[in-house]
Amino acid sequence: MVRLSNQVEALRPRAPYLLIGPLMLRSTLAAAGIALLLTSPSLAQQGRDDATFTWSKQLGADSRLTIRNGNGPISVRESSSNRVEVRAAKIVRSGGSTRDVAFDVRESNGEVEICTLYDQQQSCGDRNRGYRNTNRVRVEFTVLVPRSTRVNASTGNGDVTIERAGADVSVSTGNGKVMVGETTGRVDATSGNGDVRIESANGPVTVTTGNGRIDVTTALGAVNANTGNGDIDVRMKSLPSDAGMTFNSGSGAIRVTLPDGFNGRIDASSGNGSLRSDFDISIVGRLDAQHVRGTIGKGGPLLRLNTGNGQIELRKN
Repeated sequence: MVRLSNQVEALRPRAPYLLIGPLMLRSTLAAAGIALLLTSPSLAQQGRDDATFTWSKQLGADSRLTIRNGNGPISVRESSSNRVEVRAAKIVRSGGSTRDVAFDVRESNGEVEICTLYDQQQSCGDRNRGYRNTNRVRVEFTVLVPRSTRVNASTGNGDVTIERAGADVSVSTGNGKVMVGETTGRVDATSGNGDVRIESANGPVTVTTGNGRIDVTTALGAVNANTGNGDIDVRMKSLPSDAGMTFNSGSGAIRVTLPDGFNGRIDASSGNGSLRSDFDISIVGRLDAQHVRGTIGKGGPLLRLNTGNGQIELRKN
């Protein structure tokens, strides 16, 4: 603002300047006030002094809601109305304060992003400032959304549950369980450490966990699953004809149930285990108890199954 004031002075004659100086000063201060108002971090923050933060709005069809939390669970359920409703409760632990946490709400072109802010963080885009107090205040999100809303929910620490809510769903947690039940679109689910369970999905599913069991049931849609340590159990009622799929476990059994009329190619390997199949497999290449390549039915998309330690089973639906 000082640079702007100097430029204005240079453009004005000396004599008139003395007469309009007070007006010019007031204008400069007013402009400074506007600038401060526009850049003030407090405008981006909400709910810092409150134990519970709430937000509600009616969104258009196919809108996307994103919830980002640092420490605490996220629970999303189907709304009984056409409004999105968000409730975030602060659970303050020893040494913490409700003022350690605030919230930022960003709206743009049918997308809404709500973030938990810690310490000196000022907005959803501020990832690099003050993250010390996440353990002092735990935030528990409860969210209601219409089924047509696309949902993106993530937390650094805590369980994430999506129950009969959302079209396309993307969820992640650094440490915790993930459960997604009866969605109408695509599902992407990730946990750094925890079990992942997907029920009655009506679209393609991709699941990853660093350590934990994976359990998936789909009415329609292909599945890709990867776990560093744990069993994989997948049941699919119907599949598109071109759906290639991959299942990997560092250590654990892999059980995949396919539609009775499945046609495809198979590449299955186990470092310490065997393959059991309800389907007839035409072996390709050398027969090996730990590594099997072959064709099921008329052939088609590739089905890869790999485990470092465990049995592999292919079952008919």
